[in-house]
Amino acid sequence: MKKNTLVVLALVATFGLGIFLMTLSPDSKQINPDIKGERILARPYSHLTGGVSAKAALVEFGDYQCPFCAQVSPFVKGIVSKYKDNQDFSFAYRHFPLPQHTSAVDAALAVEAAGAQGKFWEMNNLLYERQDDWSGAINVKSYFIRYASELDLDVERFESDMADQRHLDNVTQDKKDGEALGVNSTPTFFLNGQRLENIGDLEMEIDNLLKELSVEQE
Repeated sequence: MKKNTLVVLALVATFGLGIFLMTLSPDSKQINPDIKGERILARPYSHLTGGVSAKAALVEFGDYQCPFCAQVSPFVKGIVSKYKDNQDFSFAYRHFPLPQHTSAVDAALAVEAAGAQGKFWEMNNLLYERQDDWSGAINVKSYFIRYASELDLDVERFESDMADQRHLDNVTQDKKDGEALGVNSTPTFFLNGQRLENIGDLEMEIDNLLKELSVEQE
């Protein structure tokens, strides 16, 4: 069994992390199984690795200061990498900063600011990889600015975008959507409408789903 899978399984056993699967309507312009009120899994501004019409759509609600999210991140990154060339798969990341993590909102804004320059996923991965470095810092923004420089971003624009109300509104909306869906801890995942009790089975579930889709299309 792979090390990353073992880590994730241990997290599930200890903290009861859940994965939820959602049903995707092929003609939907958003990755949402059942849009009632504010039960929204992804919005037009959401960052996706694939197209909005992907039939196997994975959504994560995460917190960059959450240690469990950081531990799960390599596992998720591996899944995204495995299916990156499959047009039927897409991954969306939604922000769910927890109140006990005082730098989580700033971290989310840093990732959104990087996304404004086309490097959302690069900053996303970097913040999780270096969580131990910035998470307990007094001036976390100095770390984010340093990372922006490493990613060859326009640092002046990056700082301006971090203060943009539009990005804060999006982060706040992500949190509200998560709460409406019953999210109360991170990381929480959704994929095509059925709930997985064991996150370690996620890769197998995606494989089976894509195989079923492939058979249906033949």
